[in-house]
Amino acid sequence: MKTATRPYHHGHLRQALIDMAVTVAEETGKDLISVREVARRLGVSSGAPFRHFPDRASLMTAVAEEATLRLRIHVEGALRKAPAAPLERLKTLGHAFIRWALQHPTQFRLVSSRRLFDFDSSPSLQLHFSSVRDTTLALVDQAVRQGTLPAGCVNELALALRALAYGLARMQVDGQLPQWQVPMAQAEQHLCRALDRIVDGLAQPPERTPVARISASRPRP
Repeated sequence: MKTATRPYHHGHLRQALIDMAVTVAEETGKDLISVREVARRLGVSSGAPFRHFPDRASLMTAVAEEATLRLRIHVEGALRKAPAAPLERLKTLGHAFIRWALQHPTQFRLVSSRRLFDFDSSPSLQLHFSSVRDTTLALVDQAVRQGTLPAGCVNELALALRALAYGLARMQVDGQLPQWQVPMAQAEQHLCRALDRIVDGLAQPPERTPVARISASRPRP
């Protein structure tokens, strides 16, 4: 069966290659995408892509760069509408991460596999990843300072919350939720609710103002 090629606008070959790499990964379930396979799908000469991507790692790095940028934009958009309280903003950040991963499972899967691309050589990847990480750290630090999260290592708390959102999203992408009786149509709702329960469980109870006891004075004999 011949695979239908997808047209692209002249001069936009680089973007077309990135888009097609994601399509091939989605359709085949494979992570290791051949540059030549992408070229064949697009209907261009086998040598044309190599002007933009000399090897598979450079192509997958570009895929990861675009995915990480889109994730950052999605998270920042969600936070602009979030309440001011840092704990609520942390929940919003986690929800946004989960929502993006569920809406773009192939990109999430690809960007999660560091073996596929060269993170250290990409200023773009480092910038967008650092932006989301720094936002998480800042919110955890604010929550600790306000007493709504327990005092301790901010880095460890932020890492734990990132792992929580990542792990919940990964369970959906890896197809594990049916084993936990989670309907696929309600996956996002269940995952966000699970995240909220953990964050609320970490939260410190508000301090209560001590109430002075008034003892009834007895009349002196």
